[in-house]
Amino acid sequence: MNLKALKENARKSLEGKWKNTIIILILYMIITVLASSLDLFVSKQIFEPTVINGVETTQSLNIISLIVACLIGLGYTSYFLKVSRGETPEYNELFSKTHLFGGFLLLSILMAIFITLWTLLLIIPGIIAAISYSQAALIKIDNEEMGAMDCIKKSKELMNGHKWEYCKLVLSFIGWFILGAFTFGILYFWLIPYVSVAECNFYNELIKEKK
Repeated sequence: MNLKALKENARKSLEGKWKNTIIILILYMIITVLASSLDLFVSKQIFEPTVINGVETTQSLNIISLIVACLIGLGYTSYFLKVSRGETPEYNELFSKTHLFGGFLLLSILMAIFITLWTLLLIIPGIIAAISYSQAALIKIDNEEMGAMDCIKKSKELMNGHKWEYCKLVLSFIGWFILGAFTFGILYFWLIPYVSVAECNFYNELIKEKK
């Protein structure tokens, strides 16, 4: 797989769409931050704060954040998948997969459990498991009727023989993420859509190859 071509195609797909992708990213960030803030507020009403080294902390449930993530997470990913395929999705794409809430919640829980179990053995198996399951959400978007376990199984099949290529793709952006820290995070508004579309291109190539 030509990773350089995947990244070049990602840039081409984003031409004329940078503003829209940045807006969808900001919307996603605002919603998730609000969910986290609400989680913290609810937790403060339930749990007594504890003081550690003079710093007051409150245990957080993160239930609201999980619900919100499962409500709009697939829509967020679907937006960039459509961009990678030459489409121009509307902003409401962010909320287009809310009907898959239950399936995505189950998928997220199962992936978390499996990755955790592998990590308990050793860190490396946990990383390999995470990479193997990396395409599961995209598979769910393309195959809404597919069950959580089948999405995980399909992702493992697609990633067979391509794990190192995926690692190289992800690692190729590390320099940009480091540079972004020196721009007070401003660069990330361009970098995250770029990475998202490049990863969708990777998935598109995988499914082409497996046909």
